[in-house]
Amino acid sequence: MKRTRLIRKIPGDDEDRLSALPDCVLCYILSFLDTKYAVQTCVLSKRYKNLWSSLPNLNFDKNSLKRLSSFTNFVDQVLTLRDNSVKVNDFKFSSRRAINSYFLGKVVNYAMSHGVQGLNLDIHYDGIFDFLESWHSSESLKTLELKSYVYFVQLRNPLSFPKLKILHLERVSFEHLSCPSVRDLTLIGCAPYKLDTWNINAPQLTKLTITSGCFELVAFKVVVSAPRLASFCYSGSRPLSLSMGEQSGLEVISIDIDRYGWWERKKEVEKKVALDLVNLLQLFHNAKSVTLSLGTIENSSIHSKYPKNLNTEVKWWRPGLEVYNKRYHLRPNAPGDVSVLCLFLTIAIFNTKTNFIYFFNVRLVQCIVGACGE
Repeated sequence: MKRTRLIRKIPGDDEDRLSALPDCVLCYILSFLDTKYAVQTCVLSKRYKNLWSSLPNLNFDKNSLKRLSSFTNFVDQVLTLRDNSVKVNDFKFSSRRAINSYFLGKVVNYAMSHGVQGLNLDIHYDGIFDFLESWHSSESLKTLELKSYVYFVQLRNPLSFPKLKILHLERVSFEHLSCPSVRDLTLIGCAPYKLDTWNINAPQLTKLTITSGCFELVAFKVVVSAPRLASFCYSGSRPLSLSMGEQSGLEVISIDIDRYGWWERKKEVEKKVALDLVNLLQLFHNAKSVTLSLGTIENSSIHSKYPKNLNTEVKWWRPGLEVYNKRYHLRPNAPGDVSVLCLFLTIAIFNTKTNFIYFFNVRLVQCIVGACGE
């Protein structure tokens, strides 16, 4: 006789619990999807038919559709049929294909007119943004990420956002930046627009990250006014020409200069790079923690003589290595003929995995740390 297993059916077990959730909860869940897939849920049941039109977050990605025309038509339809009474919290638009200015302006203006708080644009655009007037008066925009895929996005007017907290720009050319509320600023491959001096005025700024790019071919100066700056990170193939006031609250510094940059390694160029690096480091004499890459160390150790035009007290050391807890430490040896300079430091840790040297409780104004090997 064949045995049969009896399974007791739980009452209400076939109930759709997800559909029983409130609209606001379902919209929040669907907001984590690409907008294309969120819209496709309308075919599931009557419950989802118009739910997508109330999504607080919109995410348009060209990769979700093959043809550019299909992508732009889809975006246009969503913005047209969406419930206009619902505000937009986060708006993301990404396209590695060229987008014309009219369509891009329409997309951005829609987001701004619906009280967007976070705006993320990753675009392939070559030209001048002439539809940014609404940005400057926005009281809702808190986070802005603007990335250009190939060409520079040119902003003719100074950037000024009254409520902006986080600003991230990649391959953007602009005149000046004056944001009273910005606390976190990231500039990657950016350049000044038809100027030789770049002014950054941000009284609330605490973290500044600059990564150089094509603008290294054009010499210009960066003037920073940020009295509350606590963290500064810079990476590039040559030292940054930087000017800033007294930074008493500066705590964390990270500098990464590529030893083998784009320029020809002529002696006169190397001298200027070393001198510019010294001038850059001297701005951060109050820093509590300093991180220098090996490329930075090599650039600073080109000459055995300290630049004569710098009024700083210098001590010469021959860098040695000491293993402690499986990490490399620099320890000063007896003074002698050396080819590099070392900082006054309390502790220096060389991490062999990341190729970075970390400094803590260091008086950076004195001189430069020399390179070390394993």
